[in-house]
Amino acid sequence: MTKKSEADLLSTQWDVDNMETDPEVLAKYVRYEVDPERATASIVFDRADRLNAIPVAAFERVGDLVREAEADDRVKVIIFKGEGDHFGTGADAAELGHYIGYKSGTDKASRRRPNQRQRILPDRNVLSSSFTRPIIECLKATICQVQGYCYGGHFQIALSADIVIATPDARFTHPAFRYLGPAPQDMYHWIEKLGLTKMKDLMLTMRPLGAEEGERAGLVTRVVEPDELEQWVTDYAEAIAVMPLDSMMMGKSMMQVVMEARGKGLGSMTGWVGHGWATNVGFDEGDWNFLKERRAKGISQALADRDNMVAPYFRLSNSRGAEAR
Repeated sequence: MTKKSEADLLSTQWDVDNMETDPEVLAKYVRYEVDPERATASIVFDRADRLNAIPVAAFERVGDLVREAEADDRVKVIIFKGEGDHFGTGADAAELGHYIGYKSGTDKASRRRPNQRQRILPDRNVLSSSFTRPIIECLKATICQVQGYCYGGHFQIALSADIVIATPDARFTHPAFRYLGPAPQDMYHWIEKLGLTKMKDLMLTMRPLGAEEGERAGLVTRVVEPDELEQWVTDYAEAIAVMPLDSMMMGKSMMQVVMEARGKGLGSMTGWVGHGWATNVGFDEGDWNFLKERRAKGISQALADRDNMVAPYFRLSNSRGAEAR
């Protein structure tokens, strides 16, 4: 089966009435640029009016572009960046749930939870095999240029990348912790990058991680001022590009061997296996239920209400005040 036919088969599982799958639109939201003189390829998130939230299918495009850059001998460094004030806030919240079989929720039939096979394939094929795995296993250098929010799928990119350069206002987490619970994550990369203690802190409180705290923990390579961000990323890319391509790819191959020995393959499965659990959570009376609140109030109000249930330090919005701590 060809790559194209695999993508076509996968797209038949998506709710095309509620999800964006047009390749031309996806290419607009996720741009690809190659600079042969600098030996770089840039994957640019261009939906600033939506905080660079992109359709679920656009994350599959990200994986395809990484593979394209990896096979291009003109490229030594892949740079991820976002237009506007934020790196990105993950998948478009309006599509959440639809890609694994959830419907509108406006009648009894559409409120039925999808079966596990509907959840397993998209989670494995899109969130793992087609998205994060190409970045994690990329044999060329990867750099994230992060400002503002780095949430959801964009946070998964940062976790998967080699180098993260961030501004002081950058903050990192996966909002799924807030509305689904702790399960749907690649536990290997969380723990490998942040350590077990920090991972538990973030998972259990569901708070975002500030840039300076992320640097101390090992997620962020360097925190720089906003007006210096572009130059620092350029300087890192130039320093890396001095290395022979063969040497880089052999070195990263050896790193892959070590990562496998440390449990990467098995640990990565927790991302898509755990997502099936998380989307099948049982709610007791009095528990806050994101899906129910979203139906009743809309996505924005539901998330705002959830944010206001905790002290400012733990909030996902700009008002959280974590910088003071």
